[in-house]
This record gives sequence, C-alpha cells and structure tokens, in this order.
Amino acid sequence: MPESKAPTRGVLIRPFAAVAAALTLVLAACGGGEEGADTGVGFEDCVTEPTRCNSGPRAEGGDLVWAVDGQWEAWGQADIYGSSLATSIINQPLRPSVFSFDQNGEIHYNDGIYAEGPELLAEAPLTVAYHLKDDATWGEGTPIGIDDFVWHWKATSTDDAQCAACVPASSWGSNVETIEEGEDGSIVVTYKEGYLDAEWYAAGVITHPAHIAEARGYPNWRTDAEEMAASVRDFSENPPLDYSAGPFKMVEGVLGDYAKYVPNEEWTGSQQSTLDSLTLKYIQGADAMVTELRQGTIDGAAPSSFDPEVLNQLASESDIKFSVAPQSGWSHIDANFDNPFLAEEPLRRAVFTALDAQEIVDRAYGNAYADSEAMKNLLFRPGSEYFTDQITESGLGSGDLDAARGILEEAGYTWEGEQLLTPAGEAVSLRYRTGIEGNAFTPIIQDLVITYLADLGVEVVTDPIPAGGLNTVLEERDWDLIQFSWIETPLFASSAADYWGEEGHTGFQNDEVDQIAAELATTLDRDRAAELNNRAGQISIDQSVQLPLAWVPALVMVNEDVVNVRDNWATTMRVFSNVGEWGYLDKNED
Repeated sequence: MPESKAPTRGVLIRPFAAVAAALTLVLAACGGGEEGADTGVGFEDCVTEPTRCNSGPRAEGGDLVWAVDGQWEAWGQADIYGSSLATSIINQPLRPSVFSFDQNGEIHYNDGIYAEGPELLAEAPLTVAYHLKDDATWGEGTPIGIDDFVWHWKATSTDDAQCAACVPASSWGSNVETIEEGEDGSIVVTYKEGYLDAEWYAAGVITHPAHIAEARGYPNWRTDAEEMAASVRDFSENPPLDYSAGPFKMVEGVLGDYAKYVPNEEWTGSQQSTLDSLTLKYIQGADAMVTELRQGTIDGAAPSSFDPEVLNQLASESDIKFSVAPQSGWSHIDANFDNPFLAEEPLRRAVFTALDAQEIVDRAYGNAYADSEAMKNLLFRPGSEYFTDQITESGLGSGDLDAARGILEEAGYTWEGEQLLTPAGEAVSLRYRTGIEGNAFTPIIQDLVITYLADLGVEVVTDPIPAGGLNTVLEERDWDLIQFSWIETPLFASSAADYWGEEGHTGFQNDEVDQIAAELATTLDRDRAAELNNRAGQISIDQSVQLPLAWVPALVMVNEDVVNVRDNWATTMRVFSNVGEWGYLDKNED
C-alpha cells in the first residue's frame, strides 16, 4: 500500500502527514493464513521478549542483502521530495536521528551522536540544549556541530528569506528563534516566544552536513537564500556518498534501485556492525521478495503489504523465519474537500456510513492476521489511557445503507434509477485512488468500496496511484477519495496540526481545530495534548473527513541465519530501528 509518514518535530513531512499516537504495546506472533499457516515461525519469543527476540551471537563478516519495496524519489531528508517512507528507510543506516523507540515504546537517544538526551533549560521561551559527543563525526573526520543545526534550521524555516522557495519536510525551523553554542559546548536551541511543544525532546534537529553543502559548491548558504535552496536540492538529487552519521556509510547507490553500505569506521554508537556490507535493494512486491528469499539471493525483507498466500510458502521453508503482527501503519479512506460533490458534508457522511469498516478489515486483512479490528480512535489504540471511542456513535463505517440513504434524502438528494443525483440534479461520480501494484490488501478494499457506493448510487471511477507517487498525488490533491496508510510512532502532540490543520492534505479547515493546533504549540502538558488531539480527531469524524480502517498487518521474513532483525511497531523504520546490530549467526559460539 502507499505509505506516507509525517515529519513531526522536524523529522518527517509536514503538509501531508502526521505522526499518530501514543500507543500501548500490542504484540502477537501468530495470525491466521490459509490452512492455518503459523505466522510466528522463528519469532515466537517476540511475544515475551519484544526487544530481544531473534537475537544471537554474530559472526564477523558477511554481505547481507535486504529487499525494500518502496522506490525512493530523492536522497535528501530536508525537503518534501525526500519525505517519503522509502527515502527515510534507504537513508536509515547513515542518517543523524536524535532518538528511536523500542518495541516497549521506550525512548533511546542516539548514543553515536549525543552524550545524553536533550536537556530542557527553560520553558519561557522554550530552550533546549543538545550535548554532542566529542567524537561524533560525519564519517570523514569532520565533527558534527552547530553549523549542521543552523543549516537544518534554514532548510525547515518555511521562510523564503532563509531558503528561497523551499518546501521543507517539516516546519521545525519556523519555530526557532536562535541556535547558539552553550558555555559547556552544547548546542542551545531557543524557540520563539510563546511556542511550546509537549514532545520537545523528540525534535529532529539535523539532517545534512553543512560543510558538505559548502564542498558541493554552496559556500554562501548562511547568507544567500537561493544558494541555501540549491544546497537542499543537491542533497535530494545526489546520493550521500561523502558523509555518514550512522553505523554505515554508503559506497554505491542508484536512485530507486539500490544502495550499498559498508560499516562506518568513525561510528562510536552502541550499534556496531559485524557485516562486511549491507545492500538495500528495491524489489517490487512481497511475492517477488519471497521468491528471492527462497532462492537465497536476498537475506530478508519486511514488505509493506503482502498476499496472505505467501505465508504458506514461507511455512514450507525450513530455513526461513517469519512473523506477522499489526505494526506501524494504519489505513484509512479520506475525502477531498476540493471536490465539488464531497465539499458537501451530507454526501461525505453518507459515503462513509455506507462503508462497512469491519467487513473491509475482515476481508482485506483477516487472512493475514485473524484478530484485525476496525479502528475506533484516530490516534490511540484500545488500552491506551487516552483511548476514547470516536466512531461508533457517528455511524461512520457501520455499513448501514438505509441510514446513508436517509442522510442524503434529508439533504435533498434524489435517485434516477440507481444513479444518485445532487439537489441540483447532477449525477454523483467520484474518482477513487489507491496503490494497487504489488499490493494484496488495497484491491480488496477498492472492490468493496465500489460495491458499497454502487448500492448508494454513486459511480466510482478508479485511478491507481503509481509506485512512489503518493506524495505527489497528495500534494496536488489529485483524487476524490483516497486510501493509504499513515505511519505511526508513540509521538502525538502535533497530530491535530499535521492531520487536520489548515495545510492538511484533504483541504479540511475548521476554526476550532486551528485553535487546538495553536494551543498545542503552547503547552508542555502531554495529558492536555492528548485531550486536545482527541477533540480535534472527534471534530474530523463529526465532519466526515475520513474513515479509519485498521492497523495493517506487517510481515518480516529472514534467512534462518540472520539475527537481531525484529519488527518494531513504535517507529516508522520498523526493522531498521536497529540496523547496526544485524548480522549472521555465529554457529561456532555456544
């Protein structure tokens, strides 16, 4: 399925995506494929030891090849063109993340760059200190330093005077007032007066090395907005062969095809690789990945979608380990407010009422993971202290065709034969878009949507989203109804702005939601942030902005000799959250 992620706190894409949700841990290693295929083979211990499962002593050396199923459209991480999940994954072995969450939802700061976690110095104005390790470098001898923070500040400032005509992957820089060196050598970020963030500790503060921008021909990035923008484009257009801030450094790369890494000898973080090389290779679709894994041409994969039939193929292979469980993506169907039909709330409400969310979930995901359930809250899973049922009373997703027709009749809609007509007599037709290619789940959802809406009298025209094209489709609002997945993390404080704010992908605008987004930017109280985000989510349901479906079952499969690969629901990176620890089993060690 197409997947997009949000760049909250300066990590991901601002206009179209948002991190969802503080989640309680829901782990399971077994689901139901055809003929009862066991979907936890080799990963059974993930139920009781989620942060340690599939572990083992590593042998020195080896060339590990991993399949990825997203074609990245850019190399850079600072602008919108590199904000896709695929680009983040291909860069994960070398990108300068501040932190990650483990499978228990616990935060771990990047000990290869930071001596400790961010430090809150003051609340008014919000002031945060970052303590860099003395030996944190960009992989070629140059220390990570204040210029790298300042470059990222300009890249994400949303200010043409700082970065001309830039479309950043986040708006982090727009809230920054100053970046200075502290007396103790720390990097001190002071935010604009009045701005607060309940998840200040999770801000993404660097993406690319400023000195490499200069080396690539942009020495005046500090003072020339055009040159600054050119340096952002350069990082997006060219592979990062000349720097690394992670356990690996890239030595070869072809856009959308593959990237080859070797260990970064300057890396001092706790994730130390034992591999000779790691190659991330684009392979389209889980079926092809399974074939190559069975043939031994790749060592593992974690596809974003798969046909449940492959589980039986995997179960028949004694030298393959695999697991299925709900992970970091949740699927939904959204309405485009720019569409003249869907601009009318009664039609949106009727459309989403006619759809039977639980049947969609059962039919699309049930064969992969038997316990899949339709979502009842847009941000929080059942069991979270912040969970409330936002859906049931609304009727959305109920599949109640009579209720849907009643909504339309009350609003003056009529039918000519089976065709729904607006109060003005215009036949209602909607263009439905989703990713079909290489995906087993979304064609089922699409067919059900067509059937439900045909019963309502709505003609549905399908227009598949090409591989790698989701962000472009969202940016251009080139759809009427769209189905895809957001990628969640345990962060949620900015969700209202990211999902339903004035720059959101649907065109939905609501003054109360905007006020909520503004208040969220002025509080450090996480409980209050959860309350506000739940209110914003409820408003979006009341206005029939979207219909949530389910947390999507995810598959991870590896050669039996590969250790320390394990899925991680709490991060957009899934298995890549500990890529520096991957390796081959040392069979000579007891």
